[in-house]
Amino acid sequence: MTNILLIGGGVLALVLLVIGIIVSVTSDKTSMDDRINKYLEEDKKEEETETKGALTDWVNRRVEKSSLGDRISRDLARADLKFKPGEYMALFVIAIIGVGLIAFFLGGRLLVSGLIGAVIGAFLPRMYVKNQQGKRLTHFNDQLPDMLNLMVNGLRAGFSTLQAMEAVSKELPPPICDEFRRVVQEMQLGIPMEKALANLLRRIPSQDLDFLITAINVQRE
Repeated sequence: MTNILLIGGGVLALVLLVIGIIVSVTSDKTSMDDRINKYLEEDKKEEETETKGALTDWVNRRVEKSSLGDRISRDLARADLKFKPGEYMALFVIAIIGVGLIAFFLGGRLLVSGLIGAVIGAFLPRMYVKNQQGKRLTHFNDQLPDMLNLMVNGLRAGFSTLQAMEAVSKELPPPICDEFRRVVQEMQLGIPMEKALANLLRRIPSQDLDFLITAINVQRE
């Protein structure tokens, strides 16, 4: 009976992990914007209005205040995942326990099997985040030529740089439209263009984008 309960607990942990990933992919972009706001010096922390459990609140506050929380927030934003740092850490623990228990019983209830499973479980969330980051960065780089053409045509037509970026945010598909919409919103709030573009490069660590931003800054000067 105990074995059945433990196996059931491991399976349940994996199910919760999968559900969390699905929710992260299908939810809206509000939480990503909240995480990105942390990297703007001019931004002030806004009071959260959504109702959360006391434990989730406590974990999120503790994790977000740490340097580890900053790194997790940056990585999740780059991957366009809607987890908060505390929620990601919870999934990290669930993956370790769940995969460890399953490996323990499938491996003949050997401690070594459980430890190997726990190590694999520890790597799974990180591998998933890295994979999503790579896919998003590749899509962004693939869209850069279209973005350049659109911006050049807009500038030739007499648009300002801000108006050309706004056209990119409206006419091109994600992820490039989402990122340039963010740049436009920051500039409309009074953030200098150089700072808004630097924030974009922090979210999208692309060498091609770095060259483009340098060219835009030189052109403006």
